[in-house]
Amino acid sequence: MTLRCPACRSRRATYQAMQEHISATGHKLCTCGGYHYAHRPGSPFCEVNPNAAWHHAWRAGEPPEVLDEILLDTVLTHPGRPLTKYNIRFV
Repeated sequence: MTLRCPACRSRRATYQAMQEHISATGHKLCTCGGYHYAHRPGSPFCEVNPNAAWHHAWRAGEPPEVLDEILLDTVLTHPGRPLTKYNIRFV
């Protein structure tokens, strides 16, 4: 298993090597409680991820109707990603 740094996405082979890299560079891990360990912000079960409720319900075995409702609620209540790669001019 390889671990990736949350900020620079570099890889480390062991947890100890990752901890040394994080303490040397000052990169931060998320400790929101979505996982039982410090993790990358925005991971599927991280509370920062807007789809975290859907992932938790899917893991719990909720029926597809409930998953669809959660997904629709997420789409309607959370903003999307900003368009940064495209040079769009609105007239």
